[in-house]
Amino acid sequence: MEIQKENCKQNIFLLLLIGLLATSCSSLGIPLEEKRHLPINPPNGCEMTSEERTYRALFLLPIYSHNLDSSSTTNQTDLFVLESKSYAKPWDIVVTTLGFLLSFNSSTEIKVYCPKSVVLDSIKKEPNSYTLPSKLSYWRPEGQTTPIQMVLFVPDDYKITDDSKAKLVGLSRDILKSEEPFKVVLVGKSQTTGDLAYQVRLVKRRFDEIKQVLSKEAIDENRIRTFISDREVTGSTKEVAGDSQSTIHIYLIKE
Repeated sequence: MEIQKENCKQNIFLLLLIGLLATSCSSLGIPLEEKRHLPINPPNGCEMTSEERTYRALFLLPIYSHNLDSSSTTNQTDLFVLESKSYAKPWDIVVTTLGFLLSFNSSTEIKVYCPKSVVLDSIKKEPNSYTLPSKLSYWRPEGQTTPIQMVLFVPDDYKITDDSKAKLVGLSRDILKSEEPFKVVLVGKSQTTGDLAYQVRLVKRRFDEIKQVLSKEAIDENRIRTFISDREVTGSTKEVAGDSQSTIHIYLIKE
């Protein structure tokens, strides 16, 4: 009975080994890993490939590798590796199976090479997400800057109107969608005549109203800055320029 169990285990092992060998013989072999070494799409002229087998000890340390393309005489110093794909081919499976107890294995890697000149030209033509112009209007230290939003208040009142609240909600969502580091700057103007303390308190209450709306839309309060000016705020449109004391200007600053 024990002999039959042992034979059954051996047969199962042989069947698995034969199945792996058969799978590895079809097409390129059993896919193990795929790497993209450069963040570009393969341009024309990158069809040069090289097949290389690597033997490793302890699954990590490569101890020997050789190129299987004996006819390949390409000078690789003038080439970039664009992508590589590792496969387990029949010989790799045999070596890995025999060296299982010693943690000795091998794999075959197919590399796609590109001439350096082709890669550099392609990188220049590829659109870079870091250099794309932002859809949001950020504050600039020079020139005339238009605020990204202006919040209108009733004179001598700090309560925010429904229309202004809706605009703030839309602005908050646009800011969060952009996924760009930012700070929100609220700029209000106080009157230079009358009760100055009252004017400052009124502007601060308006700041608090705006902060409350932005915070409800997941804008971190630590990203919000306030500034009270006694001068006309630049960038005001004609329709509110004459009543700038009742307007809070909102600017975005990149971090």
